[in-house]
Amino acid sequence: MVNLARKRVLIASLIAGSAAVLAGSVIPLVTTSSAAAVPSLSFAAPVQVGTGGSEPGIVQAPDGNLFINAPDGLLSNGTSPSLVFRSNAAGLSWALTPPGARSNNPGGGDSQIAVDPSSGTLSMIDLWLGSATASVSTDDAHTWTAQPIGGQPVQDRPWIAAAGGGIAYEATHALPAGIVVAKSTDNGLAYGPGVVAATTADQTGCVCPPGNIIAQGSGGLLGTADKVGVIYATSTGGINFAHSSNGGTTWTNTSIQAASSSTTNSAFPVVANGGGSRLYTAWLNETGSASVIAFSTSSDWGSTWSAPTTIVSSGTSVYPWIAANASTVAVSLYNTPSVSATPDAPPSNAEWFASALKSTDRGSTWSSLTTADPTPAKTGPVCTGGTSCTADRELGDFQTVILDSVGHVDVSYVRVPSAGVEDIEFIQGT
Repeated sequence: MVNLARKRVLIASLIAGSAAVLAGSVIPLVTTSSAAAVPSLSFAAPVQVGTGGSEPGIVQAPDGNLFINAPDGLLSNGTSPSLVFRSNAAGLSWALTPPGARSNNPGGGDSQIAVDPSSGTLSMIDLWLGSATASVSTDDAHTWTAQPIGGQPVQDRPWIAAAGGGIAYEATHALPAGIVVAKSTDNGLAYGPGVVAATTADQTGCVCPPGNIIAQGSGGLLGTADKVGVIYATSTGGINFAHSSNGGTTWTNTSIQAASSSTTNSAFPVVANGGGSRLYTAWLNETGSASVIAFSTSSDWGSTWSAPTTIVSSGTSVYPWIAANASTVAVSLYNTPSVSATPDAPPSNAEWFASALKSTDRGSTWSSLTTADPTPAKTGPVCTGGTSCTADRELGDFQTVILDSVGHVDVSYVRVPSAGVEDIEFIQGT
């Protein structure tokens, strides 16, 4: 549960004047064409997954089973392996799975599960600051094989992605190099030394963990032709994408949003692979006293990007996530409709709701922003400052969404029913 924003001030003392903040132009709002069919989105009743944990990450295996992982606090209770819930009932009911061998290794900081698209093998990473515990399950999280040195030493916010055929990739922030991507050929149990995908100079001096990583198997011995990509924010209001087409051996960095007057590193930017080299991305732009969600798409695995557009401008938004399949795109977020502000500025009675919107034409037109759960996720300000926060951190740093195998919009998020209590929730949209 490590946040980008708490770190961005550190580099100022290390690299003074490394990059100038350039004034950005206003990003246009997406407008709906009268000739286009505007998609609709509605949600069933929410289902409580479990109590405890934060930053829930949802995935689906090829057999249809759903999994949600949620860290429960770095070394908060012994080794503190992060929680893993499983549903074999399309999300209508959930069970907490046993940690097994994961309990012999430290964790509970930041976690993520990736699913091998060919075998259904689960790869998991679980941060403990000294490194991260890497785990593999071949039986739907009934048992695990685990070891405590998963990638870079003294890393921050690891993300993983499975390309298929037992190949997995891990992106993490490692000082002083920058964003390092390491490769595994054993389903994510052991990772190689890694390659620098983006330097601190590429980040314009921002000591920030990256957003998520994506991977697509493209053949070649041991994934040598895999496509891999990782998204990240800069300290100058930009969003960049590091991409590789040779299994992470070499990297190219491209700009999605140029340097601007916005703040882009108070929430993770996120990217989704829609297939056929079509990528979609969403991020938070804090502009003065407003907090909006921006969007862009690429048709060539991130070599070029469409001009950014604002897809959510109403109220105050925070912590977007994105999912895609072909031309269908879903974006989930927390939103408080009562006030336009930055996340830490709403009044104490402002109510935040798990919300989402959907496009069926690659982001040209969108459904209206839909409140997925009518019960507030939390009330009051949201602190995006990570460990520097003294309060208002119940939502962690993100929630997640997937498009499941039948096209449903599946969202996992945190709800705070009372002070000090955090519930993991699941809700399904059509």
